[in-house]
Amino acid sequence: MGREEQGGLTRRMPRRTLALAAALASVSLVAACSDPAVCLPNVVPAVEIEVRDASTDEFIAGIVRGVLSEGAFVDSLRVIASIGNDPAVATTLGAGEERPGTYAVHLEGSGYAAWDTGNVRVTRDECHVRTATFTARLSPLPE
Repeated sequence: MGREEQGGLTRRMPRRTLALAAALASVSLVAACSDPAVCLPNVVPAVEIEVRDASTDEFIAGIVRGVLSEGAFVDSLRVIASIGNDPAVATTLGAGEERPGTYAVHLEGSGYAAWDTGNVRVTRDECHVRTATFTARLSPLPE
């Protein structure tokens, strides 16, 4: 335990107080440091695509599938966000984890025309890719 002098008396400081003081000092030193950013261990997708119905602007209740591609590289889009739970409705699809590049995106949904876009550019910073985020509005097929 640490000791603190106060008016000629010596008082013991609890270990918890010492640990907190040390932690605060460490945070201050790190914040003041001019070293590069501290990178977190999370995995970041290259693209995040919000998928909506073009005529209603609502999320599509059915299954929407798609791929992200660049040359020979192809990655299936996966649900990364949804709403509800009976059944859950996918709101956002993502793919290309930690992979910079210039991509084409293809989406298909039952009852909807295929949706395609290209030249989706993804760069990276010192830690992760800079995710390209956009909305795909799929057009319903005529009945």
